[in-house]
Amino acid sequence: MNRLSVPSPEVSSGHETARRQSSPSHAEGVLLAASELFAGREAHDSRDKTLFRELALNLLPQTDESDRRRIACHLVRHPATPPEVLAALAADEDALTAYPVLRNAPSLDEDILVAQAERGPDSLRKAIAERTDAGPKVLEILAQAGGPDVIALLLERTDIDLDEAMVSRLCKRPDILKRFGKDMVDRKVLTSSQMLTHFSRLDASLRQEAIASAELASLINLTRSGSHKPARPVFKQSLLEQLHHSALTGGAEQFAHELSYALGLPEAFTNDVVANDSGETLSICLKALGFTEAQASQILVRLLGERLPLEGMRDLLEVFGNISHGAAMLLVNRWIGEETPHDQRTSQSEAQHLVQNQETARPARSGDATWQELDDIEKLLRFG
Repeated sequence: MNRLSVPSPEVSSGHETARRQSSPSHAEGVLLAASELFAGREAHDSRDKTLFRELALNLLPQTDESDRRRIACHLVRHPATPPEVLAALAADEDALTAYPVLRNAPSLDEDILVAQAERGPDSLRKAIAERTDAGPKVLEILAQAGGPDVIALLLERTDIDLDEAMVSRLCKRPDILKRFGKDMVDRKVLTSSQMLTHFSRLDASLRQEAIASAELASLINLTRSGSHKPARPVFKQSLLEQLHHSALTGGAEQFAHELSYALGLPEAFTNDVVANDSGETLSICLKALGFTEAQASQILVRLLGERLPLEGMRDLLEVFGNISHGAAMLLVNRWIGEETPHDQRTSQSEAQHLVQNQETARPARSGDATWQELDDIEKLLRFG
């Protein structure tokens, strides 16, 4: 009789059930043997599959890790394996048990993929990244939590849409944006607007492209406003003197604190700009504030001179000298909008900075229409 012969789950008293749950040795080897038997036969009727499903779902929680790994490898290859059993194995907290199922099972519930993408490790995330049934929610989690190998897989896939939410997740990860920013630009999923917003996370080559985009956007704003000259934002002289004195005598931490207040940027951001950035972001902040080239040179040398070579300092002064006030302010305003936590974004706090720190109002922030126009112009310049 060609039928799967497996022991049916026994009905026992509450005391007996509790004893067995506290001592799982009664299940040792049973499910592995049944799985080998099940996988060794090509075909199974509905009764076989039902019996095996009930046995597996009852015994999997009591089966040791090494057996679960072998069971997963046996069952994922068999087309008759009940989907519920594959789902239980795919959701296993042991990565080596879940991996073969995540890698090879034809379809799995999104909840399982979401949970495993969040849990990791990256070996599981790579298996999920290659699945055709990974939906937008799963892909967003992979973009947020996956390591470089996972992101590389996502960028290589031409059958998935890297939507704005997913790209935004990637842009908030400096390690990922610096490594894959050029690939994202080449794939045309990283826009000029996003490069300006996430300027401090770009590599050196993309920073130059972002500055060029800022200049173009500033020029578009100027043309649309009908002005002949760009507005020159002038911060109060007393504020500039205080910032200059702080940079020369107070140290990097004090200067970052005062820079945060002056521009309305979060202090965590200005601390990173002063302590860890390669200097272009700070140069742009100094230009937006209205420092002279001599003052900017003193500040940059004082704050960054110990960790940057002379050639690097010259490059920063070139950035400061070449970027316009309009482009610098446009960049700073983009950073304010991105880096300020949502619950701290109030028109009152921004207005307070404008009144207290500036003698003339800042230029209005660019809107979506400007960026659509900018994208159209860049496409024309690049592709004809």
